[in-house]
Amino acid sequence: MEREFCKSNRPIYFLLLIVFLTSCNKEIADLNECVMPEAQIEQSALQADNPEQEPPKVCLLPKANPEANLLINFNLQDFPVDREEKMLRAIERLMIIVNSEEFRQRVLDHEYNGERTFVDNDGLSNEEIYLKIMEGAEKLSPEVDGEIDIDVTLYYKNNSTVGYTYPDVARIWVNDKFFATNSLGKVAANLLHEWTHKIGFGHDFSSTASRPYSVPYGVGTIVKELVDGMTPSSL
Repeated sequence: MEREFCKSNRPIYFLLLIVFLTSCNKEIADLNECVMPEAQIEQSALQADNPEQEPPKVCLLPKANPEANLLINFNLQDFPVDREEKMLRAIERLMIIVNSEEFRQRVLDHEYNGERTFVDNDGLSNEEIYLKIMEGAEKLSPEVDGEIDIDVTLYYKNNSTVGYTYPDVARIWVNDKFFATNSLGKVAANLLHEWTHKIGFGHDFSSTASRPYSVPYGVGTIVKELVDGMTPSSL
């Protein structure tokens, strides 16, 4: 299942997403913390059919960066329908966030020990790290194409690993032990964390004091906070 989100086809995508969601036998409140503005009309119609159901919150969208147009090209494997739905929502929000002005500013302003820098930054400034993310050139596919290319497999293992990957493969593995209950912000953060490994950034293997300030963890934290911040109740 290969799909690509981009700004030019978002209205079509949202229409298809609404159809997909309304075909499921689940309450709206169970699907997600908020709905996209484009889906508000359809959700209001569903609310009218079930007036006792609490109306969904409408997501608060960040200010778009007019110069950013990073796409997400993805393939999902071994995802049951409900898990696939959750991943689609996380990917949708991830694309909105990475193309926002706030994401750009948060990456540029990231600090470690009082300096605007990341740990394990490969000798790059914050500005260069941001540009490297927006270029979308993976080590295994070095073309500068402005795309986040991710191949994600869902698995389950009762350990402390949220997700992992290897440098010689494009695939990312996501542990359903955490995925099932994680917020969309945490899911999106894990995706970008693992993808930053694909563009060459690493971090300490063990849990050191500086590891949270590495590019994978630092950028992941930014994404987690911004995605979860799209839900009005989280503010």
